Amino acid sequence: MYNDEYPTCARTYATLMIYPEEIDPPIVTHHLGIEPSNWQRKEEAIELDGRRLPRVAILNSWSFTSKGQVDSRDSRRHIDWLLDQLDPKAKAIGILQEMGCRMVISCFWASRSGQGGPTLSPTQMKRLGELNIELWFDIYGPYDEDDI
Repeated sequence: MYNDEYPTCARTYATLMIYPEEIDPPIVTHHLGIEPSNWQRKEEAIELDGRRLPRVAILNSWSFTSKGQVDSRDSRRHIDWLLDQLDPKAKAIGILQEMGCRMVISCFWASRSGQGGPTLSPTQMKRLGELNIELWFDIYGPYDEDDI
């Protein structure tokens, strides 16, 4: 059972991160049929907001996020949204993994009070296992909603 107002959370979102090693990131887009939220090529300049000089990417990466797509402070809702996009692409995900792509879901989670924490359901753990995708949490806090 979800709680979209998750009282101990100030903000959360989940991001599928794919590291395609030597594979050009647009090939990931081609296989998955999903437009990425962001991608970068190794050794190309990356423009960063607020910085004078761009930095150079040290690896190829491709990402797809629930940020701005899901309105909930329950990380389970964000993770399910990603998994709902990925489940129909299971065969393509397996092919990309066989080609050497590493995949992980990173879940940003900002605490309101420094107490509580995110939750995963057994169904989500099963779905992640079937896709062979790890999940880790990037936890911050405590924060006021206006601070982040």
